[in-house]
Amino acid sequence: MTTPAELLRAIRETADGAPRIYIPGGPAEPALLGDVFRAEPELADGMTFIGHWLPGINRTAWAGLHPNASAEGTFLYAEHRASFEAGRYRLHPLHYSTAYDWLKATPLDAAFIPVSAPDRNGYVSLSLGTDMSPALIDREAVRRIAFVRPDLPFPANAPRLPLTAFSDVIEDDTPLITLTDPPLSNEAAAIAAHVATLLGDGFTVQSGIGSVQQIAMAAAAQHQNIRIHTGMITDAALGAIHIGAISPSPGAILTGTAIGSPALYECAGKDPRFNFQPVSVTHSVPVLAAIPRLAAINGGIEFDLFGQLNSEWVKGRQVASTGGLGNFVRGAQLSAGGRNIIALPATARGGQLSRIVVQLASPTVTLTRADAGYVVTEHGIADLATADIDQRAERLIAIAAPEFRDELANEWTRRRASL
Repeated sequence: MTTPAELLRAIRETADGAPRIYIPGGPAEPALLGDVFRAEPELADGMTFIGHWLPGINRTAWAGLHPNASAEGTFLYAEHRASFEAGRYRLHPLHYSTAYDWLKATPLDAAFIPVSAPDRNGYVSLSLGTDMSPALIDREAVRRIAFVRPDLPFPANAPRLPLTAFSDVIEDDTPLITLTDPPLSNEAAAIAAHVATLLGDGFTVQSGIGSVQQIAMAAAAQHQNIRIHTGMITDAALGAIHIGAISPSPGAILTGTAIGSPALYECAGKDPRFNFQPVSVTHSVPVLAAIPRLAAINGGIEFDLFGQLNSEWVKGRQVASTGGLGNFVRGAQLSAGGRNIIALPATARGGQLSRIVVQLASPTVTLTRADAGYVVTEHGIADLATADIDQRAERLIAIAAPEFRDELANEWTRRRASL
């Protein structure tokens, strides 16, 4: 069998110019390849790495593997900061649905696609890599390499294809990336309790990444016959599953990937309610709009009194990207009986900073004021969907931390006079 180093040399030799290769993110990010490049750095000379690597989960700085390497992606996190500042990491600020289409068309020489071990009929599952991998499967001009991961589950509902559909096969027995959710804080529990009042039995719930997953699933667990339609599932979903809040119907948990503990991966492989679909389904606005009572529950960094959200910038530096937020918000807005919910703590830095601000300081806006729906903090709910500009300010100040309300009200009065 060809070794990874030999395969990379072959890709370099056959590439038309500097090679461009796709490296998957998520739980099956190929740590093995990172080790190969570190052992033989010249293999990365001039190479461009393409991927949708997730902040807080994928830690490899692919563009940092050689001074002449570069990378392109849709998220920006700490490990890529040095390459970004050096101009060797190109950030594409795209909706996740658009990022999927970009992956179908961007020039590529090779793509490493994580798959499960083959079954007795020689078929492999895209498993936890179903989110982005299908964008590459039909690209016949791209050298498609099966990255066989024995610990990837083989779900009943996930795309599968014969192993012979790949030009090359590499086996990787390094463990999948795992993610452990911290205990639900009192603050997050209070937010979840408020969010739960906006849901009801039979709702379909989507949740963003990070702590908002826990908030959304804790809120969902207070109801019955809940369905899930989201881009990523974490261990937070296990609580709602085990308590009996999730619909028993096969396919009731539709997602693109799962990132969590071995217990979550085992559940995803055995529970017929898990249904793995690509981004073209999970993040499709028409698909989302057709789901009745879809609750899109997402987070952010700060929300201003005009109804604008920043979920990408901290202290003037880009730390994240829009991801699927815009897709899910717009889908929920079009859903019959849907809910567009932004859930975030009222303060940051141990209570020193209000997340409710008069006006965003960030150079870009993640969600415009026309996208505003419900905003939830531990202090309550602000319904902004049809509120005028003064009602928005009043309702948001009411759910800010009490110690910041007077300051926000006074600043809004001064700002309002100049509008």
